[in-house]
Amino acid sequence: MNGLKFYLLLNAFLYAILTIWCLVKPAGTSHYLGYDFLNSSGKVEYLSIYVGLQFGFAVFLALCAFYGNLSIGGLIFCVSIYLGVMITRTCSALYYGNVSAVTFYVGALEYALGIWGIILLILSTKEHVILE
Repeated sequence: MNGLKFYLLLNAFLYAILTIWCLVKPAGTSHYLGYDFLNSSGKVEYLSIYVGLQFGFAVFLALCAFYGNLSIGGLIFCVSIYLGVMITRTCSALYYGNVSAVTFYVGALEYALGIWGIILLILSTKEHVILE
């Protein structure tokens, strides 16, 4: 298994685990992440994003891993998502301050996956240029 396929499958797996965890224990996971359910609309919104959207990410990334012609698209998707999350998480944590350890742990995982994705993208771009 090449590094790009492993990266995509790892991301798909992590999103699938998070999807299942949030589906089975929505109140626990939302509280763990710092969210409070104020009403039914908040519950629907949380489940839509933390279950629905992330399940979609898991399926998309798994497909990208198994269909080689989609792998670069999956990688670009991951890098784009992680860059957005990394910038937003860093700026908002600096602005609001006093964030929980969970915010740092989740952020560290996102940074690791984002930087790994950037490295893979640079390497695959160099490889693609060399092959042309």
